[in-house]
Amino acid sequence: MPPRPSPQTARVVNLFEHLAGDGSKGLTLAEVSRHLSVHKASCHSMLSELLQAGWLLRDPVRKTYHLGPALVRLGREAAGHYPALALARSAMVELSTTTGAHCVAFSVGDDYSTVVDQVRSRLGGGHPMPIGTQFPHRPPYGTSTVAWAGAQARDRWLAALPEDVRDRYRQAIAATAHRGYAVGLHLLPDLRLQELALIVRSAEVRSTRLSELAQALTDELIHQEEWLPVSVEPDGTYDVSHIDSPILQPDSRIALMLSLVPSAEPMSGSDVIRMGEQLAAVTRELSAALTE
Repeated sequence: MPPRPSPQTARVVNLFEHLAGDGSKGLTLAEVSRHLSVHKASCHSMLSELLQAGWLLRDPVRKTYHLGPALVRLGREAAGHYPALALARSAMVELSTTTGAHCVAFSVGDDYSTVVDQVRSRLGGGHPMPIGTQFPHRPPYGTSTVAWAGAQARDRWLAALPEDVRDRYRQAIAATAHRGYAVGLHLLPDLRLQELALIVRSAEVRSTRLSELAQALTDELIHQEEWLPVSVEPDGTYDVSHIDSPILQPDSRIALMLSLVPSAEPMSGSDVIRMGEQLAAVTRELSAALTE
């Protein structure tokens, strides 16, 4: 069964996400109350605790609440778990600026990839991915990661696929590793994705229906011939979802996966190749820097 929701925790997360993106204007007590749809008295108690912990600061003149200094320490502690992220941050900004795409950084575990940072572009596509969003390495997802995994992990991932598509995915993974970047295309069945989104947003999610629909989407996606193209032709046209390339540690394990999410308009093959090669050049440089 899915975990029971915690409205109080969700409100705190909502508040910090809003304060982090409001351009440092801050929020008054009344604005916090309206934003969270919570009575002022309840908001005041919550804000008082956060002030005491140093997670918030209150402007004595404007009476507005802002992110507090204690979060700086927490951020440093969190960043210490991702040493490649400090190295990659400026490169992510430059990549986003020069390509016009969002640039997202993922940490890679055995079973999941997790969003740890992102630089958003007004020209990029896709939806915002909150820090901490996780994506399972369950076929067909995780192909970008598997391309740079060891033979054992790669064989285990391929074994989870139906036999009739394994060879195609094996070829696509080999081609991805050879060129240094993965290209994922927009080929999800839109109507069923919309249905899935409606179920997820529903107040009464039936987990069995959600599981059935997710599995059906996965099965359908696995058999899409061009979900992960083996080759990208310069004179072709592609609806690109993302382009991925890894920053590798000295032992060849993935330190961080960088992903470019371009605008929703179709791209020429030559533009896809140009963007992929630019991303791969950056990740190679960052991989080399990790060994110094």
